[in-house]
Amino acid sequence: MSRTIMIWILAVVITLASVVYQRLTGPTHPVRGKIEMAGETIKYKLLRSHDTSSDAEIEIKASTETFGEIKFRRYKSDDTWTISPMTRRGGSLVATIPKQPSAGKVMYQITLIEQSGARHDLTDEPVIIRFKDPVPHFILFPHIFFMFIAMLLSTRTGIEAIAGRP
Repeated sequence: MSRTIMIWILAVVITLASVVYQRLTGPTHPVRGKIEMAGETIKYKLLRSHDTSSDAEIEIKASTETFGEIKFRRYKSDDTWTISPMTRRGGSLVATIPKQPSAGKVMYQITLIEQSGARHDLTDEPVIIRFKDPVPHFILFPHIFFMFIAMLLSTRTGIEAIAGRP
């Protein structure tokens, strides 16, 4: 295999690894985890990004013996905390965060409560969710495509520079 093809393959692998890393660790990636409560493992996903077109819903699958509440307020404000019980929807608990204007941020914390009254915060610190205006697909897809192409070409250029090739 020629050296040029090997460099292209390396550039593609590095670019794809960067894309996956960004997707898994970026600021919009949900906070995921699990907690043991009353012999049940409860998995959760806490949103960190949502459109301004609707309220954000946090849904956690939990047994009927589990209750929950959400505590939230606008980020970097002196607002008082709003505490609301989570509602039951089938086999899930649902919390709602009111929609905000574009770039509005809300910090929130979910607490699950056993029938015995034992309380379990899902996170040590509140999670921050950012509201963004929806972007039309005809704008979003070219944006993503050109970002990936730019990442690939800059990675290829960096590899050539490190290898000392023109």
